[in-house]
This record gives sequence, structure tokens and C-alpha cells, in this order.
Amino acid sequence: ESVFQSPNLIYTSAPMAAKLRELHGLNFRSEITREIQEKLFQLGYEIAIDGQAGAGTRAAISGFQRDRGLAVTGEASRATLAKINQALKRAPSLRPLSAYRPPPPSSSRSSTHAQFTSPQALERIRAFYETDRALFEAMRRRYGVPGEVAAAIMWVETGYGRNFGRHRAAAALASMAAAAADFSVVAAEVADLNQDRESLAFLRQTAAERGGWALNELEALLRYAFAHGHDPTAFPGSLYGAIGWGQFMPSNILKFGVDGDGDGRVDLFNKADAVFSIGNFLKAHGWAAPAPGEEARRAVIMKYNRSGVYVNTVLYVADHLAGRR
Repeated sequence: ESVFQSPNLIYTSAPMAAKLRELHGLNFRSEITREIQEKLFQLGYEIAIDGQAGAGTRAAISGFQRDRGLAVTGEASRATLAKINQALKRAPSLRPLSAYRPPPPSSSRSSTHAQFTSPQALERIRAFYETDRALFEAMRRRYGVPGEVAAAIMWVETGYGRNFGRHRAAAALASMAAAAADFSVVAAEVADLNQDRESLAFLRQTAAERGGWALNELEALLRYAFAHGHDPTAFPGSLYGAIGWGQFMPSNILKFGVDGDGDGRVDLFNKADAVFSIGNFLKAHGWAAPAPGEEARRAVIMKYNRSGVYVNTVLYVADHLAGRR
């Protein structure tokens, strides 16, 4: 009762609305985008048919719009699709879809978050790493995970403890859980997405699923906080409830949280605890000492954050700290 009566636990529709918008876009916009890509290909435009509204798709749409004297937006939208359908009806001939050959997959792994890989940023990161080298070395001895990898993760996640997030983790998770039980609490925020029965069903189902996930994470947050003497409503975190130097979700704290400084409790806002917890997580997800191959390194970091650019950035920074770059 004290948790839910806390002034820190203020309802906000923002987390669930943001997640619904993200997933609705992936689910519905990708279908529209793929249809636009297929039809532009039939009209003779060179375009990848992959359902992703990237730079190539925007360029092809813009070219189509310019060719027909339309306002150039480059947007993969229903309005754009309607114009393309009109052009298809008037076209004297169409290129068959069977002629499409997908481009070879890109092997480039060079894209990084530049704010962490510029020479100035790397110099700053190295200075902090050298200051705490003994801590990272102690973690390496226990888990076999190089300290520079944990340091790189902490920089990319929170700027080495400088940005823990602008939200209250418990409030964000409780708010998402509330939307699972009562869709009306978030309905107004996503009303523009509710264009038909299929969309409404998708939004309701997704809110229930994501809200159920959030409820489990909230339970984990409360268990963690009560077990270690923390105020669960006070944790700053991400929009979706990740907390601490390494931005752990609460369920991962229960599984992989470590008391790194020996004070008898796990505190992910304590640097030593965060370093050892990251090492424990990476070892548990397959990091094998002394040095896994490149593909194995990427696979383990991908378990931490499923973004190719994130993985590129972490390994770029880690390699720099290790003197390999």
C-alpha cells in the first residue's frame, strides 16, 4: 500500500502509448511499405522490397512523386499508396514481380553511435576506464569478461552513470500494467492509430501483452527493492523501467544482480555492483574466456541489446580500450 500511495507513483500513458506506436508502425506500416515497394518496382523504379521505409524507399517514392508532379514527401503512407495505385491502372505495361532480385545482404558492421566513437569521446572514455581499471580487472578475474566490454556497455547505456533516465521506473511499469487491465487509460493517446477493427484489435491485444510483461517486471522491481532495502518508487530509469549504470530490467537484476563491493546488498546504482552484474550477465549468456571469436562476441552483446549499431558501438569502444583500435 505504501508503494502505490507514494507521490512518486504517478500514472502516465507515455510508456504504453510509445510502445503501441512503435509496434503498430512495425506491424502495419511495414505491410504498406512492402506493397508500395512492390508496386514501384512494377512501375520500373529500382527499389529493395523489404518492408522497411529506409533511405532507398524514400528516394524511390520521392522520384515517383516528382515524375508525376506531386508534392514530394518520400513518405510510405496510405495516401502515397493510393497515388501509386492510380499510376498502376494507367501504366501501359508493368514489370513482373518475378523479375525482382533482392540485393545481397550488407556485410558492413561499421555503423556506430558517433557520440561514443569520436576521438574526443574515446579519449574521455579511456580516462575514466583507467581510473577504474582495478575494479574492471577484479570483475574479469571472476567472470572472464574483459573489463573494457563492461565499461563500453556502461558508457553507451548511461554515459558512465551520467544519465540514468528521466522517468520513475516503478511508475512507468505500473502505468503500462494499468493499460493492460483497462485499455481506455491509453486509448486517447493512440486514437489516430485506431482506423479500423483490425487496428483496434491489435492495439488492445498488444496493450494486454505488454502490460502483462510490465506487471511481471514491476513485481521483480518490488522484490529486488524490498530484498535490498531500496525505495522501489525512487529509482530513475528508462521509459520502460530499465535502471542503473547498465540499464538492467528488474527481472534481470533478480537473475544476474551481484553485490560487487561486498556491502551485503545489490545496488545497480553502485558502480561496483553494476560492473560485476554486467560481467555476470555476459558470462551467463555465453561469453567464454579468454577471448571468444568475433561472431561469438557479437552474439553475446546482442543478448544485451538487440541492435546492430549498439553492438558495433560497444565493440568499437571496447577494442579501443583494449588497444586493438
